Amino acid sequence: MRLRRRLQHLDRRAYVRVTRLGTPALDGYAPKFVQATDHMAPWVMVSATLAATGGPRLRRAAARAILAAAAANAGSSVIKYLVRRRRPDSSAVPAARVPYRSYSSSSFPSGHTAAATGFALGISTDSPPSLTVPVLALAGAVGFSRVHSGVHYPGDVLAGMAVGAVSALLARMVLPPRDEEEPGAETSSTETVDVDPEGEGVTVVLNPHAADGTLSVLSPDAETEISDRLPRARIVHVDPDEDLPEVLDRAASDCAVLAVAGGDGTINAGATAALAHDRPLLVIPTGTLNNFAQTLGTPSPDTALDAYAGGRLARVDVGEVDGNIFLNTSSFGSYPRMVERRDRWAKRVGKWPAFVLALTWDLWEVRPTPVLIDGRPARVWWAFVGNCRYRTRARVPVHRERLDDGALDVRLLCARRPFPRIRALSEILAGPLTVGGDYVERTNRTLTLEIPSSPRLIAVDGEILEGSRVMSFRKRPAALRVFVPDGPRPSSPQSSSSRRARTSTRPR
Repeated sequence: MRLRRRLQHLDRRAYVRVTRLGTPALDGYAPKFVQATDHMAPWVMVSATLAATGGPRLRRAAARAILAAAAANAGSSVIKYLVRRRRPDSSAVPAARVPYRSYSSSSFPSGHTAAATGFALGISTDSPPSLTVPVLALAGAVGFSRVHSGVHYPGDVLAGMAVGAVSALLARMVLPPRDEEEPGAETSSTETVDVDPEGEGVTVVLNPHAADGTLSVLSPDAETEISDRLPRARIVHVDPDEDLPEVLDRAASDCAVLAVAGGDGTINAGATAALAHDRPLLVIPTGTLNNFAQTLGTPSPDTALDAYAGGRLARVDVGEVDGNIFLNTSSFGSYPRMVERRDRWAKRVGKWPAFVLALTWDLWEVRPTPVLIDGRPARVWWAFVGNCRYRTRARVPVHRERLDDGALDVRLLCARRPFPRIRALSEILAGPLTVGGDYVERTNRTLTLEIPSSPRLIAVDGEILEGSRVMSFRKRPAALRVFVPDGPRPSSPQSSSSRRARTSTRPR
């Protein structure tokens, strides 16, 4: 009790000293600033501006920051309810400096400071100094103004800063910073081949349409670049009424190199044709996400055409389920529908926030799917099967470092009682901190799946298909030859030198 009284005495003395600071000429502006910070107004405005004008990294930072501010505001409200402290006596504060509205809630802690600190620390995690410094300065001004205007004691502000810091740490766990890494996964087996620099022997299949028949993002500039750099290549356009696999199969049967321009679904169909006819595949990304091309290190048509000119081929693994191959992922349960929502929202808020939003929506909307996995019964919200091991950020698979490890990356979010929906959501949000066992992560070379009830939907590289009652997942190690950038990250000193014998892809 003696220590508590001493701290309160020091708090009041500090309050008196802070309220005596400043010049009367600025007192009239203080109430306007204090009122402007009500209801998290500045933080909402900053987040909205970054979401509308920033890139994926800043949008993620904005989402993390506003999440931290909201959590801090909610946490401080709970503490206010539990710890009742009267507001300081502001009779000695100049009337011109006192806010226009009165605050009737408990003084401890300062909710405005908590929200400001949470937002500032959340935004500073992976934002440039030009943004971080002004936001930190604004948050500091908020804390100072709460004491200077007579609304809070300094101890309230310090407690609010602590609440904001904890909230920022929690928000960072939910929305971790994006890793800035060079594109391109490792492969052990590579070879250098002779290619015709003008594209002799190359057939380029252009798919300007999405899966629903609407126009996709294949731009005239991309097609012009392909024609300019490969003037002797045969270019095949896919009409909306044509069957894409048939067009690709015909193209692969009569070429030395099969080039495919489209999104991940189109690239998947091209890989199927290339495997059937043992042709090297040139992946030209013109879709929305282009996950496989990003993993290869060819995130744009320009980098893909550079890879062809370099003549470097790598052998990569291919996954297979129910007679369909997948280069990236296959999934079942509610995951196909969730991925559809995530990809639709990712352009606006970033992939990680979109995943959390889509998952939350999905958990309240759907029921878990009863399945048998390798003969063992389970009820799953969603299941993810990756072609090769994925690195994980929190609970979300993000990217691969290898494309020939021979493994299937299996992730299951199971529905367990009691409170299956709350438990599932906490598994995603809290990640490794949870110990309930609802989330299963392992690697396999094969996997058997039985879904007793219909519909038996599976997603294969983003395309939704109707599967069989019993489906087998397996790997086809180093089955597909693809062009990769010349001289990216080798996996071992002998990985490329052991296969330097030059072969030819030109027609004989």
